[in-house]
Amino acid sequence: MKKIIIFLTMIYLYNYSFGEIKIKIFEPIRFKDVITKSITGDKIVGVGILEISTEDLENDGGKKLVFNFPEMGAMTNKKKWIKIEEYRLESKNKEFVITKKIEQIKIFAILDKKDLDNGEDATIIEGEYIGYVPLIVSQYGKLNQKGE
Repeated sequence: MKKIIIFLTMIYLYNYSFGEIKIKIFEPIRFKDVITKSITGDKIVGVGILEISTEDLENDGGKKLVFNFPEMGAMTNKKKWIKIEEYRLESKNKEFVITKKIEQIKIFAILDKKDLDNGEDATIIEGEYIGYVPLIVSQYGKLNQKGE
């Protein structure tokens, strides 16, 4: 009986001691102004939202996450492929510090209007563009309270 209690206590402590930071897509990147007649300017910006959550804010609070995106990407509406020039976060330095249990940050995809409209028919250009972005997230711990 003593062994069972010790075993269950160890399992509980093991699960409790390792917090988990989860990053998921809350809203995929969408280009709201893809209708060719309403596009103004040279660049088109798509906006999506990433959700970052932690189970243990005491231990995970203050940790820094650094996001690295590929230099270029691609999306398709199943009729045409378009090239994404750049991916960005809300913050300019691609860093994020955990301060809440659940936080949402915006991610932007930028493409050139010339790449979208090459004189094709509007039925080929318009539609919902879908793509995948390989996202590399580096996690850095917070400083100890002693400053070590």
